[in-house]
Amino acid sequence: MAAQTSTRIWQWAAILLLLCNIGLILTIWLKPGRQDHGRRETPRDFVIRNLQFTDKQVADYDLLIKDHRAAMNRLHKDNMGYRQTLFATLSGKTTTNADSLGQLIAKNQQDIELVTYKHFMQVRTLCTDEQKAKFDEIIGEVIKKMNGHGGPPPPPDGHGPPPDGQGPPPDGEGPPEGRDGPPPPDEH
Repeated sequence: MAAQTSTRIWQWAAILLLLCNIGLILTIWLKPGRQDHGRRETPRDFVIRNLQFTDKQVADYDLLIKDHRAAMNRLHKDNMGYRQTLFATLSGKTTTNADSLGQLIAKNQQDIELVTYKHFMQVRTLCTDEQKAKFDEIIGEVIKKMNGHGGPPPPPDGHGPPPDGQGPPPDGEGPPEGRDGPPPPDEH
């Protein structure tokens, strides 16, 4: 009788664990924001879908994205150089003034924000009047989507900027790495 009771308890425990696993799998699979079999919708695709861009608008938008990426890559590269030089002053490897480097980094961040702002001004000009109204409604969500991913991995020692060639290449639209956040995810 005791063996039968013990077996029955184990059977119920196995059924309970199976149901918990199924619930967990469904929770993960049906998580909001997951599309295309688990891939998140890119900011680019979000804009195209919400504004219902025509094929011509999509082609023009893709050209704007390409130009924006090129400008952002240049600015990110400059920023990394400034930051590496700044942190090199700690070890005395350079005698560059830290305040001057801080001003360069701040100016670079300002340029990054303005390039992104101008990019979205250009995207808005692609829109019809009806699309402009919708664009104005969704721009905040687009920015959130661009900043939704984590940033580059920390440097090996956990301090200072990552060495050259480490971390993902900074590209995509949106406000990039700065004092308060990671670089934006790639749009594609």
